Amino acid sequence: MQITVVNAYLPRLDQAGISRFIERDIDDWRRSVPELQAKGFFRDLTSEDVDLRCEEMREDLDADLQQAALFELQITGNRGTLEPSDIGNPVTGLQGWEPAFLSADGAEVVHEGYQVPPTLGDFRLVFWIHDWADSAFLFSPWGNLILPTFQPVPERLWRLAPYSPLD
Repeated sequence: MQITVVNAYLPRLDQAGISRFIERDIDDWRRSVPELQAKGFFRDLTSEDVDLRCEEMREDLDADLQQAALFELQITGNRGTLEPSDIGNPVTGLQGWEPAFLSADGAEVVHEGYQVPPTLGDFRLVFWIHDWADSAFLFSPWGNLILPTFQPVPERLWRLAPYSPLD
C-alpha cells in the first residue's frame, strides 16, 4: 500500500469559508429541530432556546475550526483494513477524526463508516485533526507522512468531509 498526503488544509486560512460552513451547519440543525421534536427529542425547546443553541454552536464551531486541520491522503494498492485513527499527531496524541472515503479523484464519497474495507483498493482518505499546531506532523504505522504546504479548505471538502465537533 502506498500513502501520499496530497493536500493539507487549515480552515483558518479562509475565514469566509468557515463562516459559510457554520451558517449552513446551523441552518441544517435549525431545520431539523421540528422533525426531531415530532420524534420526541428536544420537546421542551422553545424558539428562544433554539436561537441560543444556534449562537452557542456558532461560537463552538468557530473556535474548533480555528485550531483544526484537514488532511487528504491518496491511498493506492490497499489490501487491508485502514483506520483513520491509526494516523495522528504524536505531539497532542490526537488522531484522524470524522473520515471521508472518497473516489481516487476526490470527487465523491465511495464508502461510509470509520474503517475502509480491503476491497477498496485505490481511494482518497480525508480526515480532521483537532488542535493542530504549526510545528505538528502526521505519524502513521508506515512512518512520518510528508505534508505539503497548507491551503484553505476547498468547497468540495466542506461538503464531502464536513467538520463535526468532539462531544
